[in-house]
Amino acid sequence: MSFIISKQQYLATSGQRSCYDSRFIDDANIDIENIKIYFGHPLYMVLNDIVYFKSDSRETFNVAAIPDGCMSIVFTREGDEINGYLCGVIDEIKKFTVNPNSEYIVMRFMPGSGDMIAGESIGKYTNQSVHLENAVEWGKQVIGILGRDIPLNERIGFVSKVIRVHQNGKDPNYLVKYCVDRIINSKGNIKIDALASETGFTSRHIGKMFERCVGIPPKLFSQIVRLQISMTRILEDDDSLLVNIAMDSGFFDHAHMNRVYKKLIHCSSGEYRKNMFNNLDYSKMDCFISNSK
Repeated sequence: MSFIISKQQYLATSGQRSCYDSRFIDDANIDIENIKIYFGHPLYMVLNDIVYFKSDSRETFNVAAIPDGCMSIVFTREGDEINGYLCGVIDEIKKFTVNPNSEYIVMRFMPGSGDMIAGESIGKYTNQSVHLENAVEWGKQVIGILGRDIPLNERIGFVSKVIRVHQNGKDPNYLVKYCVDRIINSKGNIKIDALASETGFTSRHIGKMFERCVGIPPKLFSQIVRLQISMTRILEDDDSLLVNIAMDSGFFDHAHMNRVYKKLIHCSSGEYRKNMFNNLDYSKMDCFISNSK
């Protein structure tokens, strides 16, 4: 007896969650709580993590939003006013404006799962943000939940359940999930031709699927993965030479790493190690959250 295994059956996962440890906001001036997602969470397969922070400052200030390949839903609360935004993937560093006496919840979704949440191709949201109630039919409902007088973890739990219900049981695109996982596991050091050879699909088809489900091309996502790995190494290992960090993070050499740094976060790796984002000129940067409707 013989069995015919389709490409979909071959590439489909057994329900394992992707592991992607990435940075989104990097600033020493705010206390950020990173809420990890554990088995049993309603959005376990598609939600990367939840970032929560608040400002007790009386002044507005900016922090850096780093490219991470994730589509996000951002909730802001200032007094009794709550707003929600659907934020697409960004392809370069943006400024995240923090208003006085406000709190923020950022739900970051796994790269490749954005279309499951938005219900359509998310390429149109790249570098854009729109009010949540204008982007999805359940936007107004979850904003109302966040206004309830209950503990934060309960509010987030209810919001997650509402989003899960509106997924309608849809699973991640098997091809995109396979390619995203391969890029992450290879430290961003795999070519799209290799992905095409492994999956049996054309490079063009993979590129189209990335546009619909991730929002950026696979080559750019690979660069973001290498950036994320190297930034973590730089912060955690003060003694390592940058050229060694570059090689360990999937770059060809130190110069290659610096080109990607300047493209994505507007500084060299050496400047980042020395000053982090303290010397950024935010006046020349676009906002992560715009006021577009």
